[in-house]
Amino acid sequence: MAHTIYKISGIKVPSVTTILGRFKNSTGLIIWSNGLGLKGLKYHEQLKIAADIGTSLHQLAELYVTEQHYEMPGEEVLASCFKKFISWWEEFSKEELEIVFTEKGMCCKEFNFGGTPDLLIKKNNEYILIDFKTSKDIYPDNIIQASCYRHMIKEQEGIEINKFILARFPKEGDDFEIREFNKEQLDQAFEYFKTLRTAFDQDKEITKLIKEKKK
Repeated sequence: MAHTIYKISGIKVPSVTTILGRFKNSTGLIIWSNGLGLKGLKYHEQLKIAADIGTSLHQLAELYVTEQHYEMPGEEVLASCFKKFISWWEEFSKEELEIVFTEKGMCCKEFNFGGTPDLLIKKNNEYILIDFKTSKDIYPDNIIQASCYRHMIKEQEGIEINKFILARFPKEGDDFEIREFNKEQLDQAFEYFKTLRTAFDQDKEITKLIKEKKK
């Protein structure tokens, strides 16, 4: 999966996921990795498969909501995730809505970071940010990530967003989960991100200093 490079005035800036990933608790990942080992599965291969499924679902969802041609995937797990998405979207889109954009890469000049929001719609005269996940659960960084996208969109497009929908279509089971977050929750999440953004630069400087002393 190719990673998007974000630049402001020709200078590369980190993505939201890169910043959050630098401080993410790896305990869950270690437990998951050990569980795979007991099943005789290789951690890096399974991680790539999980990432590929997530990327593919985003691509299929974009085609579906913009009414472009798509083909039902032959891969069983991906097909299951996509069918869950279709089931939710058909119900959600019964009321008239406008697709503002899908998968739009952009940068935040105020805090120097980039990201690609999944979907922005307008429904009942309200802008709603939507993100799709295939993870086993909803995690704090999902909300922080959305708060960053919201800030970018306000800065670059002048659009005020007061509702975020996280739509989770897990790779296992038949159920899916839809959660809504309001303005106050997004504001709180972004305040936390600003602390992480500062810490990210400080961490890079300290790491650079340590490497220089080793020479």
